[in-house]
Amino acid sequence: MNDKMDKIEDDGLTYKGVGNFFRIALFFGVLLALFLGLILAGTSWWVMRRTGSEFWVKFLEENCNCRCQIDDTKLSLFSSPAKLIFEGVRIAPRDTEVGKPLKERIPLAEGVAPIVIPQVVLEIELDNLLSKQLLIHRLKILAPEIREQQDDQGRSTLSALFQRPATGVSESTAPPVKADVVQSFHATMPEREYLNSVSQASHSGYNFGVTEAYLHSGHLMIMSKDVTVQFTDLDIKLNGIDVNTDDLEIHDRIHATVRSRIQVGGQARIGGVKRPAELADLQFKAEGDMVPFSQKSGIWAPSTTLKLTLNRGSVLAGHITMGDVAGKEIKKLQEYGVDLAPLQIGGALLEPTVIKGVFANNRLTLLSESRFIFPEYEVLIEENSWINGVQDQHEMDLHLSCGGALQARLKQGVANAKLGDALSHSVINALLDRRGRMTFDIESKGSLDDPQVRPKLDRVLKNLISGENLGNLLQGLLKKL
Repeated sequence: MNDKMDKIEDDGLTYKGVGNFFRIALFFGVLLALFLGLILAGTSWWVMRRTGSEFWVKFLEENCNCRCQIDDTKLSLFSSPAKLIFEGVRIAPRDTEVGKPLKERIPLAEGVAPIVIPQVVLEIELDNLLSKQLLIHRLKILAPEIREQQDDQGRSTLSALFQRPATGVSESTAPPVKADVVQSFHATMPEREYLNSVSQASHSGYNFGVTEAYLHSGHLMIMSKDVTVQFTDLDIKLNGIDVNTDDLEIHDRIHATVRSRIQVGGQARIGGVKRPAELADLQFKAEGDMVPFSQKSGIWAPSTTLKLTLNRGSVLAGHITMGDVAGKEIKKLQEYGVDLAPLQIGGALLEPTVIKGVFANNRLTLLSESRFIFPEYEVLIEENSWINGVQDQHEMDLHLSCGGALQARLKQGVANAKLGDALSHSVINALLDRRGRMTFDIESKGSLDDPQVRPKLDRVLKNLISGENLGNLLQGLLKKL
């Protein structure tokens, strides 16, 4: 009996010991969780104190000629890397509220800020903050609404916001940001090595670096005197960032990819009267390498070498006819039965179009020829042609090659002109290219909404005076006399 009691007591002590162990473990677990929570709260407080709304507003306003407003700032420490999230970001022209504590400022009125961003997310490494280096793995700008006004010289209201403020200098004449205020660094972290990234030192002594940047679902409106350009569903990715301002000759590159829809509206001369018209409605994607700074002056002056693809179904022009823009020149061709007056310029693309060029100062210059396939014809635009949508200017050399139906109509027109068989044959042959298609060489320049268009006759004249065409031409002219 005593043996059984001893056994029970031993078992009881065993069960009691196990229970005590779990109680102690639970106590230390709760204590550890509280300690971890305090660490996270302390870390969050420390980070927010140094990189919260006040910090970023001050940083932007110290380095740019603008006012910044941030509605809320959050920090997520449970992701790797950590995420710093800003909500309700607004950037507006500099005003008298700049310099005041955020709590004492009058909020920006609706519609005042040309840049409104619902959310900005920074993925950051916290340990680098100790050495005053804020490395941003990814910068995500979500659904921004951006409005820009440009004058006749292409000067932007947005560029004025991002100039450095200067004491005693008006906002409109503040000097542009130069590369000497930008530094770059190469950061090595555990199991990861980062590319050189664009970075900048603020008055707080922090260095800032960005490895990748994204803009998602943006809306950008650019307004000038006669033209409004809208980018919708705008997605931009910047990576391959390599900017070292101590050696811009080698380190001055950013790789960019862009996808968007662009709509261009303006005034166009239709039937001799200027009217509102849609000049373009394009779906496109582009990829290229950007040189952010001028290597000579060190001033921010981005130039991008790109490959741009216009999707099938994109609409380019199509609102005016050849008769609207080239009346006098068209009449010369009509004497030979070639009537291009009703021909619509542009329209919907039947195939994707690839454009390779350089984009700088709002001007796109072609590096190689580009082919556009429209319903009735195709257009080949020569290398070195250029277009500036903001300044509403362009200069292009084009070759318009007729499709089957259009070529048949033009041939019938020549036949109906009663030039005689010899001259009719000569006129048609003079217009043929190497593929046997009637082709018109055209020069277009000046305003996009009221272009100066004229046929170039060099190739036609060369064809007329070569081989049998000369004989046919002389024979036809003699009969006409």
